[in-house]
Amino acid sequence: MEPLIHFVVPFTALTLAGVKFRRALPISLLALLPDLDALLLIHRSLSHSLIILLIAATPITLLISRFKPNLQRPSILGLLSVASHLALDIFTGYTPILWPLYSYSIWVKVELTTHIGSSLNLSLNACLLLEPTTFHRLQSLDASLLTGEGLILSTALLTPLLLKAFTKYKHPLKERN
Repeated sequence: MEPLIHFVVPFTALTLAGVKFRRALPISLLALLPDLDALLLIHRSLSHSLIILLIAATPITLLISRFKPNLQRPSILGLLSVASHLALDIFTGYTPILWPLYSYSIWVKVELTTHIGSSLNLSLNACLLLEPTTFHRLQSLDASLLTGEGLILSTALLTPLLLKAFTKYKHPLKERN
């Protein structure tokens, strides 16, 4: 899944949940963190494990709640933002989401197809695919940073939010009249 989608999905969810744009923006950017493993040429590695995420985030969240209680909610939202990355990835390829507790990477493959002829037929195909988890360094990594589908989906998700934000904004000159 491309970075734009990984950002837009939690940003949209947070904004719809009432989080202000200025706070939703940095929290949503956290969803890009799991793909930093690609810089090491090891993609979908332990950074894509929900177990590792919880192990790393729990002490940080506890420290924040102890010493900076006003940041507790944003830290939990940040954790959910990163978790959204993992949830999206299991629908696009094998992801070690439960490693090291479960030594298989998971891919949830879902497909809805239609046949239009003398009658309309819909066919839903969903399957859970597993493969042993292995982490190995790649020679190179080619990945889409942006696709047409991702741009369309991101635009569709962001447009209502942006329209809502801009309609709330009152122009200073109009307020004086």
